[in-house]
Amino acid sequence: MTQKPHVLFVDDEPRVLDGLRRMLRTQRNRWEMSFANGGAEALALLGERHCDVVVSDFRMPEIDGAALLEKVRTVSPDTARIILSGQTSADNVMRVMTLAHRFLNKPATSDEIIEAIELVLSAQMTTSTSPGIISDVSGVSSLPSPPALLAELLSVLEDEKASASSIGKVIEGDPAIAAKILNLANSSGCTAGRRLADITQAVALLGTNVVRGLVLLHDIVSVFAAGVHLPAAWMDALNTHSVQCAQLAHRLSIGKEWAQHAFTAGLLHELGQLVLATSRPDQFGVIVSEWRQAGEAAEAGAHTAEAGVKAAPALGELETAGLGTSHSDAGASLLSLWGLPADVVEAAAGHARTETPTTAENLNAAVALAHTMVEQEFGPVCGIRPISPLDESTLGPAERNHLQQWRASLGPRQ
Repeated sequence: MTQKPHVLFVDDEPRVLDGLRRMLRTQRNRWEMSFANGGAEALALLGERHCDVVVSDFRMPEIDGAALLEKVRTVSPDTARIILSGQTSADNVMRVMTLAHRFLNKPATSDEIIEAIELVLSAQMTTSTSPGIISDVSGVSSLPSPPALLAELLSVLEDEKASASSIGKVIEGDPAIAAKILNLANSSGCTAGRRLADITQAVALLGTNVVRGLVLLHDIVSVFAAGVHLPAAWMDALNTHSVQCAQLAHRLSIGKEWAQHAFTAGLLHELGQLVLATSRPDQFGVIVSEWRQAGEAAEAGAHTAEAGVKAAPALGELETAGLGTSHSDAGASLLSLWGLPADVVEAAAGHARTETPTTAENLNAAVALAHTMVEQEFGPVCGIRPISPLDESTLGPAERNHLQQWRASLGPRQ
């Protein structure tokens, strides 16, 4: 985004548009702004020039906000979508939350509007500008879940007496649904300006009936249709890795000020792989296949004790070469766009660092350390192969203790 970003405001009331002009005039040196009187005029403007962000009212004649955002998602998937509205019914709120990246209640202050716009713009900037990648991230509305976990969630949701805690516990086993529920909670205006990372709290804030309606009626989750080159076990391995990383990162965070976000950061740190698998299944599938085959060859060479055996590259290196971005960047961009806390976004961006930290000094380090240890225990999902065992004597005493407790919690495995 080399030029000033272009923001389009849409409302059917001219006085509201005039108010937005006056309220945001100080931003003219940072954004180019256009103002459309209604959905039809907005679509005409979109046909003439690209918009980075659309901020729309919901209640409009002929083309309402939801219909407009649905059109925007189709014709300009890399455009961020924000609803600025009031007096929407519960069902309309659910509909909007599946289409918009952010939801602001009227009357919103200039600071709230500016913050929402800057948030989605910064999310676009964190993704590589390779062709189509920003569109991939902005266009994502749902991510795939393992069929067994999705079935378990649907079963729990069918129980009208299910609590936020029981629903949250199931969701904590599924990174795709967890990310979307947090997106909806952070986009709905019910978090009062906070960035929420607690999954059960998100379910409670949205309400179990709203979560039930969103999952059952509004298609916020999907079953993964395997790409041409992706093995059937790929998603199960990625899901197992994410859940175990969440549990270990949570242990490593005990007593730390950032502990509240550790489980979620560990659960969502590989989300970018789901983004790429959803938006570019064939290309990403080829890259995963190449990474797996190169790793198997490198491991076979290491087992024969050949001198000078070269390690296979990490998945991110192959992604960058083939797609112009990595799953780390794609995941961080989506989490930022979906409104998750900055430290969770940073942990996703930095989980595949070259050197493994020896202490969990912050959330980023805790997730990176947990990622390395889970790969060593369960097998790699994106790292260099063969895996070089970490010298655990270099870890801090607290980290060694938490690692031993985590291993003990795993029990016997086949």
